[in-house]
Amino acid sequence: MHAPKRETEKSCFKTAENYSPLVTIYADASCLRNGDPNASAGCGAVIIDRNRMEIKLVAKYLGPITNQQAEILACVKALEGLRRPCRVEIFSDSMYVIDTMTGRNRIKTNRPFWGILVEASLGHHITWRWVKGHDGVTFQDAADRLARAASTARRDLLSDDLDFLAKHLSQENNQLNIRSFEIELDKIVSRYEVFDYSEHTVAKLDGMTAFPSAFSS
Repeated sequence: MHAPKRETEKSCFKTAENYSPLVTIYADASCLRNGDPNASAGCGAVIIDRNRMEIKLVAKYLGPITNQQAEILACVKALEGLRRPCRVEIFSDSMYVIDTMTGRNRIKTNRPFWGILVEASLGHHITWRWVKGHDGVTFQDAADRLARAASTARRDLLSDDLDFLAKHLSQENNQLNIRSFEIELDKIVSRYEVFDYSEHTVAKLDGMTAFPSAFSS
């Protein structure tokens, strides 16, 4: 997959107040022992501010919920990372999520979760797109790995670790696979078992400062 293109539409950033960033989100979920009382669900997302060429990652532990519920919350947690109204394209490999949010499916179950997603969507102009999972789409694969890491570790990944992984992912996103990203992610998850990462610091991502960030108000 090719690196995200930086958008330069002059009409949409005349002032910081009325500027709406162009954002692409790849969201996914993982649920170990789905349907079991001891289920462990997590979600992951890759969020791309296409104007600033900036990547933000999400990896959240969601507890003992179902895979369908986790797929809904994956989109919620990604949208919560946006701090201003954006024009958003959301990719998910969950037909359940895409068909419901585009009106093809009626909401019959998980109503509280859908309510949270609808609320998180307010203020944004969102296009919902289905993508086949595990099909070599670089950022969707990365979202899948982040979700699996959170469900396996049974905890959120720390922000410093996510910043490190985002920088690493942005440097390899022209490649056909994300193997080196996976290796670094596995190292981080394994270290959670023996180290306290509260003092672990890494370099922050540098964005294209000509545009206000989608991730700050």
